Amino acid sequence: MCSTKGEIIEQKLSELTKKVGRPIQIIADHGSDIQKGIKLYQEKYSEVIYTYDVTHAMALLLKHELVADEKYQSFTQQCTRCRQQLQQTELSFLSPPSQRSQCRYFNIERLIDWATKILESPVDTIVELLPNIESSVLHQKLKDKLGWLINYQESLSIWKLMVKMTRTVETQLKNCGLNEQSSSFLNLQQLSMGTNSLVNFQLKITEYLRIESSKIQSGQTILATSDVIESLFGKYKQFSARCPLKQIGQMILSISLSTMKLTGSVVKLALETVRYLDLEAWSLEVFGRSMLSKRKTVFFASNDDTETA
Repeated sequence: MCSTKGEIIEQKLSELTKKVGRPIQIIADHGSDIQKGIKLYQEKYSEVIYTYDVTHAMALLLKHELVADEKYQSFTQQCTRCRQQLQQTELSFLSPPSQRSQCRYFNIERLIDWATKILESPVDTIVELLPNIESSVLHQKLKDKLGWLINYQESLSIWKLMVKMTRTVETQLKNCGLNEQSSSFLNLQQLSMGTNSLVNFQLKITEYLRIESSKIQSGQTILATSDVIESLFGKYKQFSARCPLKQIGQMILSISLSTMKLTGSVVKLALETVRYLDLEAWSLEVFGRSMLSKRKTVFFASNDDTETA
């Protein structure tokens, strides 16, 4: 695709519908182009359900809440500074985990859990791990490098409960699917503890569940996330990163390997069933020559008139 505009998304969805039929459901995030394309597609096929992926929805709720929270932003900045100060020192094993440059609100519990465990860890345990440092000196170092966490103790408990709310919703919907009862089966009230920020956050989660479950017919249960296919493509990206030139070609066949248990008997059966020459011919017909193959033809072609050094 040369563009991801909504009109192009709708065009591709319509082309796929002609090939494989109309889908029951489309799961996606709320990216503007994708959302526009799906809504244009729904104008033709109004019975298709568009579900806001629960993983992205919960991460975005956390993001909206925490981006506006000066205390949380200060906390993440302190974590970054702390990591820089502790690296290459005897206390490096206590460093906070590195933060992702993108999608950091998908796994904010890493930082929160780190801070909580540091505050709960007995100082004597750390002292025992560093017997070569005088106790009083070590205590002062711990105070200088990690003492700032005390200022966030109360906030950490609130952030932890917020994460627990979102993970409760995600786990339930991923295991049981999305249906008309989804808006009422989660008892989040016991998690709110009456604080205004958590009550408001809970209401936003409830509103998400109400909107998504209202699209579903009585007795119907559908998917709430596209995590499985996103995970498969994630593994494909990790595997294809070994290729010197990035392209979607023969390597896409590796996706199927991620869905099965590869055993010796399976490999033996494959080798006995499919000839390599047939696979090579099929691959050339479907994918054509790879960029690496073309590059080798241009840059490494033999030339009888050229003498080697």
